[in-house]
Amino acid sequence: MGAKGKGHIEGRKWVRKAKMRISSLLFALMFILWGTYYLLQSDLMNLKNLVVEGNIYVNKDEIINISDLVINRNIFKYNLKEIEQNIAVHPYIKGVSVCRKLPDTIIIQIEEREEYAIILYMGSYIYIDEESIVLKTSDSYIASDNILITGIDFKNFKLGEKIEAINNDNLGLVMDLLRVANLINVCDMISEINIGEKNNIRMVTFDGSEVLLGEAKNPAYLMMALNEILSNLYTKNIKNVIIDMRYDGYISVKGRDTWED
Repeated sequence: MGAKGKGHIEGRKWVRKAKMRISSLLFALMFILWGTYYLLQSDLMNLKNLVVEGNIYVNKDEIINISDLVINRNIFKYNLKEIEQNIAVHPYIKGVSVCRKLPDTIIIQIEEREEYAIILYMGSYIYIDEESIVLKTSDSYIASDNILITGIDFKNFKLGEKIEAINNDNLGLVMDLLRVANLINVCDMISEINIGEKNNIRMVTFDGSEVLLGEAKNPAYLMMALNEILSNLYTKNIKNVIIDMRYDGYISVKGRDTWED
Protein backbone atom coordinates (compact mmCIF):
# COMPACT_ATOMS: atom_id res chain seq x y z
CA MET A 1 0.00 0.00 0.00
CA GLY A 2 1.38 3.35 -0.97
CA ALA A 3 1.97 6.37 1.17
CA LYS A 4 -1.09 8.00 -0.30
CA GLY A 5 -3.32 5.11 0.80
CA LYS A 6 -1.89 5.09 4.28
CA GLY A 7 -2.47 8.81 4.60
CA HIS A 8 -6.06 8.39 3.48
CA ILE A 9 -6.67 5.70 6.12
CA GLU A 10 -5.05 7.77 8.85
CA GLY A 11 -7.24 10.71 7.87
CA ARG A 12 -10.38 8.61 8.12
CA LYS A 13 -9.32 7.38 11.56
CA TRP A 14 -8.74 10.95 12.72
CA VAL A 15 -12.18 12.01 11.45
CA ARG A 16 -13.83 9.09 13.28
CA LYS A 17 -12.05 9.97 16.51
CA ALA A 18 -13.04 13.61 16.11
CA LYS A 19 -16.68 12.64 15.55
CA MET A 20 -16.61 10.38 18.61
CA ARG A 21 -15.16 13.18 20.75
CA ILE A 22 -17.75 15.65 19.48
CA SER A 23 -20.54 13.14 20.12
CA SER A 24 -19.23 12.54 23.63
CA LEU A 25 -19.05 16.27 24.30
CA LEU A 26 -22.57 16.79 22.96
CA PHE A 27 -23.88 13.93 25.06
CA ALA A 28 -22.16 15.34 28.18
CA LEU A 29 -23.53 18.81 27.41
CA MET A 30 -27.05 17.44 26.95
CA PHE A 31 -26.71 15.51 30.19
CA ILE A 32 -25.59 18.65 32.05
CA LEU A 33 -28.39 20.74 30.55
CA TRP A 34 -30.97 18.07 31.31
CA GLY A 35 -29.64 17.69 34.85
CA THR A 36 -29.66 21.47 35.37
CA TYR A 37 -33.22 21.74 34.02
CA TYR A 38 -34.38 18.91 36.25
CA LEU A 39 -32.68 20.49 39.26
CA LEU A 40 -34.18 23.92 38.58
CA GLN A 41 -37.65 22.40 38.23
CA SER A 42 -37.34 20.14 41.26
CA ASP A 43 -38.74 20.70 44.74
CA LEU A 44 -35.25 21.69 45.88
CA MET A 45 -35.88 25.08 44.25
CA ASN A 46 -39.25 25.62 45.88
CA LEU A 47 -39.54 28.83 47.89
CA LYS A 48 -38.90 28.16 51.57
CA ASN A 49 -37.53 31.45 52.88
CA LEU A 50 -38.68 35.04 52.31
CA VAL A 51 -36.28 37.71 53.55
CA VAL A 52 -37.41 41.35 53.80
CA GLU A 53 -34.75 43.99 54.49
CA GLY A 54 -34.88 47.76 55.01
CA ASN A 55 -38.49 48.04 56.20
CA ILE A 56 -39.42 50.13 59.25
CA TYR A 57 -42.93 51.51 58.72
CA VAL A 58 -44.30 48.61 56.64
CA ASN A 59 -44.27 45.22 58.35
CA LYS A 60 -42.92 42.11 56.66
CA ASP A 61 -46.29 40.35 56.36
CA GLU A 62 -47.81 43.31 54.53
CA ILE A 63 -44.94 43.40 52.03
CA ILE A 64 -45.18 39.64 51.42
CA ASN A 65 -48.94 39.89 50.98
CA ILE A 66 -48.75 42.54 48.23
CA SER A 67 -45.82 40.75 46.56
CA ASP A 68 -48.05 37.74 45.69
CA LEU A 69 -45.20 35.36 46.65
CA VAL A 70 -46.30 31.90 47.76
CA ILE A 71 -44.25 29.45 49.79
CA ASN A 72 -43.40 26.08 48.11
CA ARG A 73 -43.63 27.41 44.57
CA ASN A 74 -40.50 27.13 42.42
CA ILE A 75 -38.50 30.37 42.72
CA PHE A 76 -37.77 30.41 38.98
CA LYS A 77 -41.48 30.55 38.15
CA TYR A 78 -41.63 34.10 39.54
CA ASN A 79 -41.11 37.22 37.45
CA LEU A 80 -38.99 39.40 39.73
CA LYS A 81 -39.91 42.63 37.89
CA GLU A 82 -43.61 41.94 38.43
CA ILE A 83 -42.98 41.34 42.14
CA GLU A 84 -41.13 44.67 42.36
CA GLN A 85 -44.02 46.43 40.60
CA ASN A 86 -46.55 44.88 43.01
CA ILE A 87 -44.62 46.06 46.06
CA ALA A 88 -43.84 49.53 44.65
CA VAL A 89 -47.58 50.36 44.66
CA HIS A 90 -47.48 50.74 48.46
CA PRO A 91 -47.35 54.47 49.40
CA TYR A 92 -44.48 53.96 51.87
CA ILE A 93 -42.27 52.15 49.33
CA LYS A 94 -39.84 54.46 47.54
CA GLY A 95 -37.71 51.74 45.97
CA VAL A 96 -37.62 47.93 45.90
CA SER A 97 -35.24 45.28 44.64
CA VAL A 98 -36.00 41.55 44.52
CA CYS A 99 -33.46 38.78 43.93
CA ARG A 100 -33.17 35.00 44.23
CA LYS A 101 -30.72 33.23 46.50
CA LEU A 102 -30.31 29.56 45.63
CA PRO A 103 -31.66 27.14 46.39
CA ASP A 104 -34.89 28.28 48.06
CA THR A 105 -34.79 31.95 49.11
CA ILE A 106 -36.10 35.24 47.70
CA ILE A 107 -34.76 38.48 49.17
CA ILE A 108 -36.80 41.71 49.07
CA GLN A 109 -34.77 44.87 49.69
CA ILE A 110 -36.93 47.87 50.60
CA GLU A 111 -36.26 51.62 50.56
CA GLU A 112 -39.05 53.36 52.45
CA ARG A 113 -40.41 56.88 52.43
CA GLU A 114 -40.14 58.50 55.86
CA GLU A 115 -42.93 60.41 57.59
CA TYR A 116 -41.89 64.05 57.42
CA ALA A 117 -44.89 66.17 58.33
CA ILE A 118 -48.62 65.93 59.01
CA ILE A 119 -51.25 68.05 57.27
CA LEU A 120 -54.54 68.83 58.97
CA TYR A 121 -57.39 68.80 56.47
CA MET A 122 -61.10 68.68 57.31
CA GLY A 123 -60.58 66.80 60.56
CA SER A 124 -58.17 64.25 59.05
CA TYR A 125 -54.42 64.05 59.43
CA ILE A 126 -52.50 63.43 56.23
CA TYR A 127 -48.96 62.08 56.62
CA ILE A 128 -46.51 63.17 53.92
CA ASP A 129 -42.85 62.54 53.19
CA GLU A 130 -40.12 65.01 52.25
CA GLU A 131 -41.33 65.07 48.62
CA SER A 132 -44.93 65.83 49.70
CA ILE A 133 -46.04 62.29 48.78
CA VAL A 134 -49.16 61.22 50.70
CA LEU A 135 -48.30 58.20 52.86
CA LYS A 136 -51.45 57.69 54.93
CA THR A 137 -54.42 59.39 56.55
CA SER A 138 -55.55 59.13 60.16
CA ASP A 139 -58.29 60.43 62.44
CA SER A 140 -55.74 61.38 65.10
CA TYR A 141 -52.05 61.97 65.64
CA ILE A 142 -49.50 62.25 68.42
CA ALA A 143 -48.19 65.79 68.71
CA SER A 144 -44.59 64.66 69.17
CA ASP A 145 -44.58 62.58 65.96
CA ASN A 146 -44.08 65.24 63.31
CA ILE A 147 -44.75 68.93 62.77
CA LEU A 148 -48.38 69.72 61.99
CA ILE A 149 -49.04 71.87 58.90
CA THR A 150 -52.32 73.79 58.92
CA GLY A 151 -54.02 76.28 56.61
CA ILE A 152 -53.58 74.31 53.37
CA ASP A 153 -56.25 74.51 50.66
CA PHE A 154 -56.39 71.33 48.58
CA LYS A 155 -57.16 70.58 45.00
CA ASN A 156 -57.03 66.86 45.77
CA PHE A 157 -54.89 64.20 47.34
CA LYS A 158 -54.33 60.50 46.73
CA LEU A 159 -52.30 57.90 48.59
CA GLY A 160 -48.89 57.40 47.01
CA GLU A 161 -49.03 60.60 44.98
CA LYS A 162 -47.71 64.11 45.49
CA ILE A 163 -50.15 66.42 47.19
CA GLU A 164 -51.72 69.23 45.16
CA ALA A 165 -52.50 72.38 47.12
CA ILE A 166 -54.04 75.64 45.93
CA ASN A 167 -51.42 77.52 47.98
CA ASN A 168 -48.68 75.20 46.71
CA ASP A 169 -45.98 77.93 46.81
CA ASN A 170 -46.46 78.31 50.55
CA LEU A 171 -46.35 74.53 50.99
CA GLY A 172 -43.05 74.49 49.10
CA LEU A 173 -41.65 77.14 51.44
CA VAL A 174 -42.75 75.11 54.45
CA MET A 175 -40.95 72.03 53.14
CA ASP A 176 -37.80 74.14 52.66
CA LEU A 177 -38.12 75.40 56.24
CA LEU A 178 -38.53 71.87 57.53
CA ARG A 179 -35.43 70.63 55.69
CA VAL A 180 -33.30 73.30 57.35
CA ALA A 181 -35.03 72.83 60.71
CA ASN A 182 -34.22 69.11 60.59
CA LEU A 183 -30.58 69.78 59.80
CA ILE A 184 -30.09 72.05 62.81
CA ASN A 185 -32.40 70.10 65.15
CA VAL A 186 -34.91 72.88 65.70
CA CYS A 187 -37.87 70.72 64.67
CA ASP A 188 -38.13 69.32 68.20
CA MET A 189 -39.23 72.77 69.40
CA ILE A 190 -41.90 73.36 66.74
CA SER A 191 -45.39 71.89 66.97
CA GLU A 192 -47.24 73.60 64.11
CA ILE A 193 -46.74 75.64 60.94
CA ASN A 194 -49.67 77.59 59.52
CA ILE A 195 -49.76 78.80 55.89
CA GLY A 196 -53.35 79.95 55.80
CA GLU A 197 -52.49 83.66 55.93
CA LYS A 198 -51.16 85.15 52.71
CA ASN A 199 -47.51 86.25 52.86
CA ASN A 200 -47.18 85.35 56.51
CA ILE A 201 -46.16 81.85 57.48
CA ARG A 202 -46.62 81.29 61.20
CA MET A 203 -45.05 78.76 63.55
CA VAL A 204 -46.16 77.65 67.00
CA THR A 205 -43.66 76.17 69.45
CA PHE A 206 -44.36 73.50 72.05
CA ASP A 207 -44.09 76.08 74.85
CA GLY A 208 -46.81 78.24 73.26
CA SER A 209 -44.70 80.90 71.54
CA GLU A 210 -45.70 82.13 68.08
CA VAL A 211 -43.21 82.87 65.31
CA LEU A 212 -44.10 85.23 62.45
CA LEU A 213 -42.01 84.45 59.37
CA GLY A 214 -43.67 86.62 56.73
CA GLU A 215 -42.91 85.30 53.24
CA ALA A 216 -40.05 83.16 54.59
CA LYS A 217 -37.84 83.86 51.60
CA ASN A 218 -34.61 82.85 53.35
CA PRO A 219 -35.31 79.56 55.16
CA ALA A 220 -31.70 78.87 56.17
CA TYR A 221 -31.23 82.27 57.85
CA LEU A 222 -34.65 82.18 59.51
CA MET A 223 -34.24 78.71 61.01
CA MET A 224 -30.69 79.35 62.25
CA ALA A 225 -31.77 82.63 63.86
CA LEU A 226 -34.87 81.00 65.34
CA ASN A 227 -32.79 78.19 66.81
CA GLU A 228 -30.62 80.71 68.63
CA ILE A 229 -33.62 82.73 69.84
CA LEU A 230 -35.49 79.68 71.15
CA SER A 231 -32.38 78.39 72.90
CA ASN A 232 -31.92 81.75 74.67
CA LEU A 233 -35.57 81.87 75.67
CA TYR A 234 -35.38 78.34 77.02
CA THR A 235 -32.34 79.09 79.20
CA LYS A 236 -34.18 82.13 80.62
CA ASN A 237 -37.41 80.15 81.05
CA ILE A 238 -39.34 82.64 78.91
CA LYS A 239 -42.43 81.18 77.24
CA ASN A 240 -45.55 82.15 75.34
CA VAL A 241 -44.09 85.11 73.43
CA ILE A 242 -44.41 86.53 69.91
CA ILE A 243 -41.24 86.27 67.80
CA ASP A 244 -41.51 88.59 64.81
CA MET A 245 -39.13 87.67 61.96
CA ARG A 246 -41.09 89.19 59.07
CA TYR A 247 -38.65 91.96 58.27
CA ASP A 248 -35.11 91.44 56.95
CA GLY A 249 -32.45 92.30 59.51
CA TYR A 250 -34.96 93.00 62.28
CA ILE A 251 -36.24 90.50 64.85
CA SER A 252 -38.37 91.34 67.87
CA VAL A 253 -39.50 89.24 70.83
CA LYS A 254 -42.46 90.50 72.83
CA GLY A 255 -44.91 89.15 75.38
CA ARG A 256 -48.45 88.61 74.17
CA ASP A 257 -49.77 91.23 76.58
CA THR A 258 -47.57 93.93 74.95
CA TRP A 259 -47.91 92.73 71.37
CA GLU A 260 -49.36 95.06 68.76
CA ASP A 261 -49.59 93.79 65.18
